[in-house]
Amino acid sequence: MRLCIALLGLLTLLSCAPRLLEDQAAANLVVRNVTVDTSAITGVAGRKMDFDVSPAQIKADLTAALRNKLRATPQGHGDVTVKITSVRLMSRMQEMMLGGASYVQGTIMVADTVTGQQIVAPTKVFATSQRLRVGGPIGAAVAPTAKQDYHETLESFAMNVLVRLSPRNNAMVAADSPAVKAGRVKIAQ
Repeated sequence: MRLCIALLGLLTLLSCAPRLLEDQAAANLVVRNVTVDTSAITGVAGRKMDFDVSPAQIKADLTAALRNKLRATPQGHGDVTVKITSVRLMSRMQEMMLGGASYVQGTIMVADTVTGQQIVAPTKVFATSQRLRVGGPIGAAVAPTAKQDYHETLESFAMNVLVRLSPRNNAMVAADSPAVKAGRVKIAQ
């Protein structure tokens, strides 16, 4: 029981995503392109899947998720680069014994497209799946399929990157700021 509580506390701390930009800078950031590098991994670790997920497929799936979340547009001025260092899904044994969450780990950097200067220096990002699972037979019985777990974990990573590059929800930003126009930020009514 203590292990479960400690694990839950650790996952909660790791899921808190600190902002990488001041609110005004984040409100003015418009992403032009997203590049994902999966050369540091050989595929998905942990759970053995009934479908093969190559680094190229992870790259394609994560690039699509990040472009969608960050609302990448050709008129943007920031290029986001993500180097993935680990994609790990919970194995059936972990589900039976420990519980926990699947995760993606990597490094993010944002560069200005005009000057080439770094807007965000290389920063490690760690994101767990939004679906925290309890251990034991019940946890294993209600666990998602490998395919669902894979997609949910990538979506969670993309959401974590979005949160880190966005202003706080209650931040004062101009109604016509680029992030508002791109739909990444909503003005409080």
